[in-house]
Amino acid sequence: MKLYDTKAGNPKRVRIFIAEKGIEIPRINMEAGTDTRTEEFRKINSLGELPVLELDDGRVLTESFAICRFLESEFPEPPLMGRDAFEQGNIEMWSQRIHNQLFLPHGHYVRHTLSLFEDVVIQVPAFAEAERDIIPQRWAWLDQEIADGRLFLAGDAFSMADIHGMVVLMLAGLFDFPIPAECTHATRWADRVKGRPSWDA
Repeated sequence: MKLYDTKAGNPKRVRIFIAEKGIEIPRINMEAGTDTRTEEFRKINSLGELPVLELDDGRVLTESFAICRFLESEFPEPPLMGRDAFEQGNIEMWSQRIHNQLFLPHGHYVRHTLSLFEDVVIQVPAFAEAERDIIPQRWAWLDQEIADGRLFLAGDAFSMADIHGMVVLMLAGLFDFPIPAECTHATRWADRVKGRPSWDA
């Protein structure tokens, strides 16, 4: 297998997942927006996006969620998506909550402000600012949700939900969207996951 990779949020999700699994997958580092928009790369992924996981037999998987799902099946230990039906459902619920409530506002801001995405979306600066303004409210929501003392987002075990959250934290750091100071539970969770070796993946 090999991973087509770049320094961005969705590839970061896969890199963290791989690091948490303790596996080694060779990487091909690419420049988003240049290498990925070539005719040659679009034969691998017609959308011109990363990450892409190419299997040994030449088949490819795109989309970070799908790649992580595949790797979970191939390398089940340690489990990051749950062991039994409830754990799997609960982790998926929290993964979607973090993606929808926190990752998307950050992602929308990025796509509607960076020149890299000018040919990908019709950029609407007012929409970007509206998404930026709502982010503190979303952190306040999460802070209340995890005020019950749980160690991680889906309970007391690190999971895929936390990986989604770590990508949010990466974007928040890059674009100066700090967790509000009053969100002490969210801040403690953030410090906990930033202390994991996979943070630097």
